[in-house]
Amino acid sequence: MSKPIVAVTIGDPAGIGPEVAVGAARDAAVRRACRVVIVGDPVLLERSRAPRWPVRRPEAAATAVAPVTVEPVIGLKSGEVRPGRATRAGGEACYRYILRAVDLIRAGAADAMATAPISKKALNDAGHLYPGHTELLAELTRTRDVRMMLYGSRLKVVLVTVHLPLTEVAAALTRKRVRATVELTHAALRGWFGVADPRLAVAALNPHGGEDGMFGQEERRVIRPAVRDCAARGMAVSGPVPADSLFHRAAQGEFDAVVCMYHDQGLGPFKLLHFIDGVNLTLGLPLIRTSVDHGTAYDIAGKGVADGRSMKQAILLAAELARRRKSDGGA
Repeated sequence: MSKPIVAVTIGDPAGIGPEVAVGAARDAAVRRACRVVIVGDPVLLERSRAPRWPVRRPEAAATAVAPVTVEPVIGLKSGEVRPGRATRAGGEACYRYILRAVDLIRAGAADAMATAPISKKALNDAGHLYPGHTELLAELTRTRDVRMMLYGSRLKVVLVTVHLPLTEVAAALTRKRVRATVELTHAALRGWFGVADPRLAVAALNPHGGEDGMFGQEERRVIRPAVRDCAARGMAVSGPVPADSLFHRAAQGEFDAVVCMYHDQGLGPFKLLHFIDGVNLTLGLPLIRTSVDHGTAYDIAGKGVADGRSMKQAILLAAELARRRKSDGGA
């Protein structure tokens, strides 16, 4: 079987994305696992001290044999973007990189995509009104239900709600939304990771799981009924489980994944264990997309000190999932 091809977008040109993408593409483990197509503006790659990788020709498609090639997306003018400063031009560049990576997958020139971090503000300032990659990719692929999984060797968490103010989380939780998140998590663990009978835990929203309604009604009205629905379909799912004890249990191996109600409920414990090597995986899409689990890090952009291990792991996971999909005949 030929090596899978992973399209790697360089993210916000003013952040650490170009640096970590270049660093990961140079890594020996990445080169052994896959072929990489770096999607971005060549001038940014030069600034990030990239080797003179060959530029991908459209007619080459998936037959290119170089370990690393460049898919040029040229649009930035001299001086439009400087390290450490979000700009509208940078937001537009982010958007174009993502679109091109999706186009490569649709054309058969890539098997998966791994994305460097973007600035959501810059993306929106450029007129692309999405909370992040996940929602943009869902629209591009016409996918209704997508979820964010944070993947690590010791802990995997999946979010019911993502980029919402905390004051809006409770109102956004519905029985259907929680149930869909559990279903997507269960399907991903079985289909992508080969877990025959996934053990899932669903976190409570309120302290002590609501304490029989004393500290909130969401557990009784929303979360527990959704858990019952999934259990009735044969899934091994527990919950709502108080979050203050749940993550310790999951990290000890009691559960294969944890379904969390909101962003920081899941990402706080996850990053405690996987701050350097965590990977963001989008569930529900018809294509494979992974990403780093960190932001643009404007404060260190351009200084040559960015840690590229999350980017490396994102590419390796994308390659492994693409390899499994090929071996399963494209399923």
